[in-house]
Amino acid sequence: MTMKYVTILFISLIFLTAQPVMAQPQAGGGEDDVLQSSLMDMTTVVAIGGAGAVLGLSTLSFVEEPKDHLKNILVGGSVGIIIGVAIVAYKQAASSKDMYYEDAKVTPDFKTLDRTAWHSKEQQKLLKSTDYNQSQLGYSFTF
Repeated sequence: MTMKYVTILFISLIFLTAQPVMAQPQAGGGEDDVLQSSLMDMTTVVAIGGAGAVLGLSTLSFVEEPKDHLKNILVGGSVGIIIGVAIVAYKQAASSKDMYYEDAKVTPDFKTLDRTAWHSKEQQKLLKSTDYNQSQLGYSFTF
């Protein structure tokens, strides 16, 4: 009876991971890029989890009583999902870093004074682009 569930799980993993590979999203895109990126990330996690489950399934042929070691499939799938999430997290962190460097035009010699000047310039652009009025109310504290 448990072999029936394992077979159903294995077949469903095959169908879930058999999706076409999508292109990486381009910079400056919109909602479609976020959706495609999310689907690509989910596909990566499911595919690596499925590969882990297959590896866990392959260990059953080396034991005398395979039904006593069915948890190897779950452990393999779990380890695969953990590795898939780690890969997706690394890719997202690396792409965020690239976007930051591209937008801010940061170079390795971007020192504190350069950063302060850049923040000041960006703040002035933000204040000019919106209808922001500074408050005329001032506070003064003395101790």
